[in-house]
Amino acid sequence: MEIKLLHRDQIDTAKWDARVALSGNGLPYALSNYLDLVSDGKWNALVAGDYMSIFPLPYETKLGLKMYLQPPFTQQLGLISGNKIDALLLDFLKAIPKDYSTIFLKGNETDHISSHETISIKERSNYLLNLNGNYESIASNFSKSLRKRIRRGKELYDVVESSDVNMLVDFYQKEMQSRVGLNESQYVRARKLFEYLLDSKLGRIYLASNEDVIEGALLVVYYQNRIVNLFGTSNIEGKKHFAMHTILNHIIEANADQNSLLDFEGSDLTGVKEFYESFGPDRVRYPEFQIDNSPAWLKVAKKIKLLVSRKK
Repeated sequence: MEIKLLHRDQIDTAKWDARVALSGNGLPYALSNYLDLVSDGKWNALVAGDYMSIFPLPYETKLGLKMYLQPPFTQQLGLISGNKIDALLLDFLKAIPKDYSTIFLKGNETDHISSHETISIKERSNYLLNLNGNYESIASNFSKSLRKRIRRGKELYDVVESSDVNMLVDFYQKEMQSRVGLNESQYVRARKLFEYLLDSKLGRIYLASNEDVIEGALLVVYYQNRIVNLFGTSNIEGKKHFAMHTILNHIIEANADQNSLLDFEGSDLTGVKEFYESFGPDRVRYPEFQIDNSPAWLKVAKKIKLLVSRKK
C-alpha cells in the first residue's frame, strides 16, 4: 500500500469529503472546509488508494520550525478509512514526514494503538449519549441531582435558537477568556467557522434566555448521526441557575427517539467530566499522538521550562 503526502492544493476535496462521510469514524472536524477554516488552509494529508484512507496533518510554523499541531475546535482527527483501521494506523504514523519538529495530533475513537517506541501516546476521554430511545428512558439514567437542576432551569429559562455568531463568540470570550486563553486570531477563526456551520445547516446556536437576558449559549454541530457539543458557556447567573443543563436537556428532548448520539466532546478535567457523566453517557477513548523530532537546542529548552514550572 502506497501512502502519499499531499499538500492542500493537491487534495480532491470532493473525494476527501466523501471519504469522511462514508467512513464510520468520519467526524465533521475532518471535512475540507472545516479544516480550511480552523487552520487557515494550512494542512497537508496522507492519502492511500483513491482516497480509501486519509489522515489530515494541520500545521503551523513557530520559531522557524514546522510543526503538525491540532487546531482549535477539532477534538479528533486521525486516520479515516474504508478499511480496517488497526492494520493501517501504524503505517500512517510512520509515514508522517520527519522534517516536522513536533507532531502533536489527536486521533479518533477507532484509532487503537497502545504504545510505540518513538511515539508518545496518551489516552483521552469522550462521552457519547445514545438518543435512540424515548426521552423518559434516556432521562431515567440522569443523576438525581441533574434531574433536580433541569426542573429548576426549566422554571427560569426559555431555550431559543439564534443565528448571531458574533453574540455567541463575544459572550464566550467575556466569560471564558481568563480560563481558556484563546488568542485573537483563534477567535477570528471561530467566527468564520461558526458562520460556515450555520450557513451550511450543520450548526445551530441555542440560548438560555431569562426574560430576554442571555445567561447561557451553546453551538452544536449536526453531522451524520452525531450532535456535537462544540462551543458554549454560561455566565455567573447561568451557572448558578443551571443554564447549560437546561440547554443540553432541551437538545436531548428534541432529538430523542432518533438514531443519533449526543457527543459531549468529553473532558478528563474532573469537574467537566462529572458534569457530562451526570447525563449517563458512555465513555469512549481516543488517542493523542506526540512525536518529538525537534532539534537538540529546543529539547533542552523544553526541559528547562519544565523544571522551572515544577519549582513554581
